[in-house]
Amino acid sequence: MSIVVEDGTQVTGANSYVTVANIETYADQRGITLTMDPEVLAIRSMDYIEAQRFIGTKVSSTQALQWPRTGVYIDGFEVPTTMIPVEVKYGQLATAMAIDAGNDPLASVQRGVKMQQVGDLKVEYDESGNVTLNRAINAALGKVLAGSGGGISSFSVERA
Repeated sequence: MSIVVEDGTQVTGANSYVTVANIETYADQRGITLTMDPEVLAIRSMDYIEAQRFIGTKVSSTQALQWPRTGVYIDGFEVPTTMIPVEVKYGQLATAMAIDAGNDPLASVQRGVKMQQVGDLKVEYDESGNVTLNRAINAALGKVLAGSGGGISSFSVERA
């Protein structure tokens, strides 16, 4: 497997916003010993990142990934269409750490047991299921997600 990093120039075949070295450095700086292959973490974290609804619009309909984008403002400043925001990169890195820790945000959610009885076996399932929220991912991506309050959102209103 080969990691091809999108650098803002619409790299053909891009499949990541960060390098394997970025993942290893990010983990090391936080005292995390990776248990999974960093290349696998890069690809699996991209599955989550690419499933997000981002602010702005893709620069081209033929680009491999969701970024680069046009019409993106972060903290009141326009992001150049040839740049991948650090928030996107940190979002991928935080997602990679979560996956390595066993908290894959795309994993299937199973219903939790709300009540259990041994005699005459009785089990009641929690309808909400159990979901692990990863605040690091949310914090990293907050400014670039549509509807998160971090960017400029637009919508149409029509009178019938």
